Amino acid sequence: MSYELTEPVHWQGRQWAVTGYGIEALGGMYHVPFADIPDAEDGRPGWLDDLRRRYGTDGDDLAAALRVARTVRAEAKASASKSMA
Repeated sequence: MSYELTEPVHWQGRQWAVTGYGIEALGGMYHVPFADIPDAEDGRPGWLDDLRRRYGTDGDDLAAALRVARTVRAEAKASASKSMA
């Protein structure tokens, strides 16, 4: 079964990808919208451990996806604030 990731794809790991939507499982089973991804200063999101326990998730890959998603979101916020100035 193939699953099309939401464009643009910013990063793709072994099980997870960072897309225009947020974090998506490559198999299409699970996804986290950017709205649910907290800034790094806000600490560890509650959903992180829940997803790590599901179907043999590669925890390192998911943690990498979270780091990339936070960077992508921070860059988008910075770009938006520059365009408003």
